[in-house]
Amino acid sequence: MTKVSIWAAADQAPLLQRTLSSNGLEAASIGCGDPNGAVLLADTLGLPVSADLRTVLTAECDVVWIAAPRALDADTRSILRTVQKPVATSAPPPGALAELIQEPDGGMPAQFIPLLRAGRTWPTVESALEDFGSIQCIHVSATAGDYQTSVNALLLDAVDMVTHLIGEPDEVWASHAGPHPVSADPAAELSGHIAAAMRFGTDQAASINVSDGGGSWIRRAVLLGEGGRIIVTDSGVSWTDPAGDAKEAPPQEEGTTAGALAAWHLQRLAQGRAIPRTTLAAAVAMETTRLSCLTRQVEDPQQVHNMIGR
Repeated sequence: MTKVSIWAAADQAPLLQRTLSSNGLEAASIGCGDPNGAVLLADTLGLPVSADLRTVLTAECDVVWIAAPRALDADTRSILRTVQKPVATSAPPPGALAELIQEPDGGMPAQFIPLLRAGRTWPTVESALEDFGSIQCIHVSATAGDYQTSVNALLLDAVDMVTHLIGEPDEVWASHAGPHPVSADPAAELSGHIAAAMRFGTDQAASINVSDGGGSWIRRAVLLGEGGRIIVTDSGVSWTDPAGDAKEAPPQEEGTTAGALAAWHLQRLAQGRAIPRTTLAAAVAMETTRLSCLTRQVEDPQQVHNMIGR
């Protein structure tokens, strides 16, 4: 049985319930930074909940999960670097990229989960790409309910896949919609819906749509190129060649929850399995997207590189 210590927000109780209902996983300790939220979580989960992060980090467990958004502030990041056990996070650290990359681990002392390219379906994608030829266009869409994950996390996952497959974009045009506008403060949490278009030279393109207002958890990536079309979800992979012949069965659109995915990644971390890490290219693409939402203009990732001195 894998024991996990969890630091969460009060409204993440449904996520925790789905995660802890997975076979082979049990809570060693649960914490919440808001004392009132800790009481609410305890009532909902029927488990004791602490308001002290150190209680969660020092509990006897196999893996620590920082599920709450905006939890990885500078103080928490410093504490996590002293923890002698695997630590996972479901949200990127808040703060300016120029400050984060000055830290020894780029401001990410925990393993970011769940990346679509770190999921159980990705080995099938890698196998297909060996014979697929060049990728010319990518579209990534991800929707979730507000308790499942943050827009920051969905956006980082999407740009991670794009930059991993075809590199850093030359230009990004992005737009935000929703009741809460994008803040100029880089530490602020994104909310609502983001659409982004990316250009790579003259022969490659990508688009991204992410939202925390979609209710259910669905992630889907479409890869287009010489080999036809590959569709990737958390549940499966399909490959249709240019002639229309199916090489892989169509993936299911539903059936995998954020909680089940988190449990799968947490168990792999506890077992010492390697999980890909996000890169500077993904962080730059994410920051460029945020800036484009703010300026309502096409933005150049090179400007972000100049700002951070890299």
